[in-house]
Amino acid sequence: MGRAIVEKAPGTAETQISGEAEVLNIFELKGRSKSKGPDIKIAGCRITDGHFSKSGTMRLLRSGETVFEGPCASLKREKQDAETIDEGNDCGLVIQDCDDFQVGDIIQCLEQVIRKPKFISTQSGSVRIEC
Repeated sequence: MGRAIVEKAPGTAETQISGEAEVLNIFELKGRSKSKGPDIKIAGCRITDGHFSKSGTMRLLRSGETVFEGPCASLKREKQDAETIDEGNDCGLVIQDCDDFQVGDIIQCLEQVIRKPKFISTQSGSVRIEC
């Protein structure tokens, strides 16, 4: 009975860091047309841990402090659009409404994961549901 309850439970949304990258260079696209929007800054990064996903939220860190957090507007590898990029690869990254990149900054990719509850029974016969 308890297992059936756990299987139907919705779970808890949790944010986890799926990847981390270091900003190695900054590129600016200037003189864009009005239809394409204003000038933008692109962070040239190397992914040092995990992976980056275009659907993730990006957190910009400087000296360990959060400077900005927002959605990924563009993720490219070798000038080609990418949905995910793995550790060890270089990429170009634009964070929506952010143009405050500096060489040496750290960018983290955050993803929402659903953690399902667990049904735990003890040797004494008691049971509990852990979220």
